[in-house]
Amino acid sequence: MPQNNKINFDQVFSRLKPIVLKAMKQLRVRSWTYDDYLQEGMIVLYQLLESSVGLEGLPIKFKVQYHQRLIDEIRHSQAKKRGFDQLGAVDIYEYSDVISSHGETPESALVFNHLLAEVYECLRPHYQELLVRQMRGEELTRMERYRLKEKIKSILFDLDDSEE
Repeated sequence: MPQNNKINFDQVFSRLKPIVLKAMKQLRVRSWTYDDYLQEGMIVLYQLLESSVGLEGLPIKFKVQYHQRLIDEIRHSQAKKRGFDQLGAVDIYEYSDVISSHGETPESALVFNHLLAEVYECLRPHYQELLVRQMRGEELTRMERYRLKEKIKSILFDLDDSEE
């Protein structure tokens, strides 16, 4: 858009901003912030103006289309949640020995200890200290937990560790 159209776009959007704010209160998308609502409003307005919709009746058309976009986004996020609720069934008889032993079997303990030793050997001294503190149940900062977790993931999954 040329600069004079940009000014018109900003002016038009400022007149339609109350519609965005009202819709934000009526239809909450949990993962969205204030800026996300404004950005989506700008996208809807841009698409309306690109489709040669005149300024006559624009607020009504904008309100309807913006409202529908928010409803679609809410439905999309709820569909993602339902996908997690419909996981495949587990044959409980196959895992009855694990359930009865509260998850501790000799095999799982052996695998855990082997992986722990392998991870510990691959860590640098600073991360080894963090791992020991974590296993003792000591408090780690959020950043320390995150960095330790990422370092362990890079070891277990052979990720390229180029950040240090």
